Amino acid sequence: MKRTPLLLAVLAVLPTTALAETPPEGVPLEVRRGFFTEADIGAFFTLGGENAYSNAQTYLQLGVGYDLTERLSLGVHFGLGASAANCFAGYEPGSDLCRMSDNFTVAFGDLTAAYMVPLADRLYLAPKVAAGLTRLEPAPAGEGDPGRSMLAPNAGVGIGLEYATPMDHFSVGADVLARYILGPNILTFAIFPRVKYTF
Repeated sequence: MKRTPLLLAVLAVLPTTALAETPPEGVPLEVRRGFFTEADIGAFFTLGGENAYSNAQTYLQLGVGYDLTERLSLGVHFGLGASAANCFAGYEPGSDLCRMSDNFTVAFGDLTAAYMVPLADRLYLAPKVAAGLTRLEPAPAGEGDPGRSMLAPNAGVGIGLEYATPMDHFSVGADVLARYILGPNILTFAIFPRVKYTF
C-alpha cells in the first residue's frame, strides 16, 4: 500500500503533538474538592464540674460533607465520647457522692463549616464552627430520674490542619474541637487525627 505525502506528514507530526500534551515530568496532582467522607478517632474530656476535669476517654467521629468552593466546606458529623469521673450536679450533703451520674456518654449530631486557609502547597489551616444537638446518657444534671437521658443544644469552635496527600483522594490532618452544651452547661474538648476521602 502506497503512503501519500499527506499521510506521512500526519504520522510525522502525531508523536510530537502527543509529547507536547504530556510533559516528561508528569502533570501536577490537583487537590480534589467535592463530596467527602471522613473517620476520626481521638480523645475526649469535659471541663468544669465538681472535679474540674474528666478523665480522657476515646472519641469517635464520622462525617460526610461537600466542598462548596476551594476554601469553604460544609458537613454533617456524628461524634461519640464519654465523660468519666466529673460531677456536674453537685455532691450529696456531707458526702462526695454525686447527686446525678458523674460518668455519662455524650453523643453529638452537628452541622459543621470549615474555611481552608493555605499555609503551603497542599497544606491548610482550617478554622471550624459547629452547632447541633447533644444526647447525654444518663443525664449529668437537672431534675427528675437520675437514670434518664437528656437532649441539649451545643455550639462549638475548632481549629485543624489538613494535608492533601499525594495519594489521590486522601487527606489527613488533626483537629481540636471545643463544644459547649447548653442546659447542663458542660464544656467539652475533642482532640483527634483525621482521615478524609474525597470522591
